[in-house]
Parts: sequence; C-alpha cells; structure tokens
Amino acid sequence: MNNVKIQWLTSDENLFELDWLKFLFSDVQDYIDIAYDYRRINTDYNTVLICSHAVPYRAVLDELRGKGKKYAIVFLSDENLIDPCEWLHDPNCVGCMRNYIHPNFLTNPKVTVFGLGYKRDFHKYLNLKDTENRDLLWSFAGTLHGDRKKAVDLFKDERPNKVHACSGFGAADGLSTKEYVEMLQESVFALCPSGQDSMDSFRLYEALEAGCIPITLTNSNQFKLYPSYWHGVFRGAELPFIIEQDWEKLHEKVINNLTKDVNIVTKQCKNLWEMYKTIWRNKFTNLVKLL
Repeated sequence: MNNVKIQWLTSDENLFELDWLKFLFSDVQDYIDIAYDYRRINTDYNTVLICSHAVPYRAVLDELRGKGKKYAIVFLSDENLIDPCEWLHDPNCVGCMRNYIHPNFLTNPKVTVFGLGYKRDFHKYLNLKDTENRDLLWSFAGTLHGDRKKAVDLFKDERPNKVHACSGFGAADGLSTKEYVEMLQESVFALCPSGQDSMDSFRLYEALEAGCIPITLTNSNQFKLYPSYWHGVFRGAELPFIIEQDWEKLHEKVINNLTKDVNIVTKQCKNLWEMYKTIWRNKFTNLVKLL
C-alpha cells in the first residue's frame, strides 16, 4: 500500500487506542504515522486519517481535496455525537470507521461501527486463565457515579468479588494497567455499566479480551436501539453476554446463570469476540484497499 498513508492526527500524547488500532490495521501494515499538528499530515498521498472532533482535521480534508486525493476516516471519541460528519457526502471520502454508534448514520453505506477495544499495553500483562481457575466471581473498577453504585451494591453479596473505586477516568487513584488486567483475568464476570455519556465503554471490550463474561444494560438514556445498543455494535450476532434493561434483572439473570455451565457462556463470549475482531480487521483492510 505504498500509495496510501495511515496517519493519526491527535492532540493526546497518551495514544490510548494505539495497540487496538495497530491490530485493526495489522493486515495492511504494523505501524501508524502520528502527527500532533495538522500541518504535519502528509497530504501528497491518499490517506486514512485517524482523528476526532477535538482536532482540526477538516483542514487536512480540505488540503486532500485540493490535491485530488481520496481519503477514509477512522473517527474516534465522538461519544456525545456532536460532529455532523458532513464530509461523508464528499465523493473523495471512500468510507468511515467510527466507534460510538451515531443513530443518524446507522444506515449510511459509508459508515461502519467498530468496538472501542482495549487500552494501550493491555496485552503486555494478559495471561488468560480458564474459568475454573479464576479467584473472583466478578469485579469492577471505575468511578461510582450514576447507576454504578447501585450495580455494585446489588452484586456485593455475590462473593468473591473485587471493587476498585477511583475519582475519574485515568485518575491517579485508579488501577494501573497491570493491576486492571490482573483483576479482569481473575474474574468470571465483569460489571460493565455505561460510560460517562454513552452506553459504550472500553470496559466491555476489555472484559471480552480478558476472557470475562460482561454484565451490561441494554441501552443508556442517550438514545435507544432495539433490542440493545450492543446489537448495533455486534451487528447480526446473537449476544452471549449478560444483558438486561435494569440492574435488578441483571442480578437475577447472573444468579440464574450460576446454576448453568458458565464455561459454555465464557467460550461463547470468546468466540463472539474473536469473530468480530476478525470482521473489523477485515473492514479496516478493505477500507485501505478502496484508496
């Protein structure tokens, strides 16, 4: 793909999703060019531009169009659905991979939704255990705002468990990546409440990556999809993880699952996750091929 550049325009030196994005592009190349200034993006090539609404990416698109170049966009972090994505109508735009479902673009042929994935260095500490060798029934790490405290309180008597409460995303009192991965790979189930504003959150995908069974709500108040938000991410799949409309029903469903073979559900979750990682990686590859 010598005639295509994969470039990430970002203002965040943390590069939270770097390992996940490198995996998704791995059938094309194993590196991503990083630019912290839009003027450093190379617009002499057809381009896959990784960006978010928080950076001046439209200036890059204007320059690409001015040079007659085609582009695809990997659009990150539009959790509040504030970007109009008007460039989807541009014939130079061949497609868009975005995380966070936007209800206005569910049927847009140029848009494909992919999962948020796992944080950088997650795999460095991953050493999967079989379900029967895990010491924790369930775990949760994060802030206890909104309905999260309710969820933790409902499940607190189901032991053994582990809860690590912190003051915010990426806060100093949170678990390190190593500690977080170690906690997940000791857990059979993982509580996966919604993110700050969206239904979506990294913790569900990280739970799947660590071999846990996620426990999550069908939808948040932001907007509702039927039968659930997650059916919009894993389109066409029968979802094996634990989904319900409220935490009381989730608690009841988990208790009922404990009388079944949890190993079967764990394997189903693993198979779902591996299948969709392959699907999304192929979508990224095909996006590059369109350029």
